[in-house]
Amino acid sequence: MPARTDLDAPRRIHLIAHAGSALKDIARFGLPSAGALLALAREGVPNGYRLTARRRFFEVGDDEPHGGRHDDEARAADLNEALRDPQTLAIVAANGGAYFSRIIPRLDFGALARRRTPLWCFGFSEMTTLVNVVASYRQGRGVYWLCPGYLAWKVRPRERGLRAFSEFFGKLPGWTRAWERSAGRAAEARRCDAAVGRAAVDFPTVAIRGRLVRGAARAGVIRLVGGCISVLAAMVGSPLARRLPLRGRWLAIEDVNEAPYRVDRCLAALKMAGWFARLAGVLVGDFHTGDADQQAAVVDTLRYHARPELPIVVTRDFGHVWPMSPVLINRPLRVAVEGRDVRLALD
Repeated sequence: MPARTDLDAPRRIHLIAHAGSALKDIARFGLPSAGALLALAREGVPNGYRLTARRRFFEVGDDEPHGGRHDDEARAADLNEALRDPQTLAIVAANGGAYFSRIIPRLDFGALARRRTPLWCFGFSEMTTLVNVVASYRQGRGVYWLCPGYLAWKVRPRERGLRAFSEFFGKLPGWTRAWERSAGRAAEARRCDAAVGRAAVDFPTVAIRGRLVRGAARAGVIRLVGGCISVLAAMVGSPLARRLPLRGRWLAIEDVNEAPYRVDRCLAALKMAGWFARLAGVLVGDFHTGDADQQAAVVDTLRYHARPELPIVVTRDFGHVWPMSPVLINRPLRVAVEGRDVRLALD
């Protein structure tokens, strides 16, 4: 078999809007159309790479009284094409929202078993299942992190948010090279940053700072799985849940606008499925409804589900917050412990 060359390297970034409507993000950015949003993304893509997207999915509104969206088959077909294409470097979810979990069973994750090069998947919230399942494959790389449309809501003034949206795509190839932990990863990341000039925002690095609130944490190397707990609970009974490598992993959980009693139901679902018997620790990110901080309530609720010796670390770097740190799912992260202060980062 002939050796692969740099010309064979994946160069396609596929942008999707397969969950809730992207129209709210477009309006928040002050853009006139979905086409303008996609043009802004393409402006940031470095030379040698190309951005693909189906504009129609960015123009769909939510029909809440009637199932939210009516394009499940088309959304699944679009994602399957990107999963099967060996030139796809990354699939990026422009936004989260809703109505995505039900198309997961239609996706051809078997294409990942045949891949010879890494495929990266970026997203959070409703995209939890997609990111975790992709990361369960040898060539899959799941990054639980901001959907770039989220910048419309968190970065001000508006012009700065627009620049940050474009810069996200300019930096993405450098991030993937850096996160592969190659010898030149730091230099690659610096070159990528330099390519977009003075940054609109400082995108966080893969480092999570937290505090141990229960049990004992030891320095070493761990791997994380998880994300939005209400989405995780929805997949518990599915065959895809069996793909998640839980034994010895830490579970990272967060959510927004979920009352503590609903979080308790989600935790109960995970417990009944045997998750807490296999996990090595829990990382509790941000939980809030409006201005109400519910992180402490979630930690208290965990007492009824997680075995007593399971360490629990709380953090504000993970969840529906800004800035949020990228969480590399099922990838080695080094744990540093100083007293009750804990830090997770790439080597």
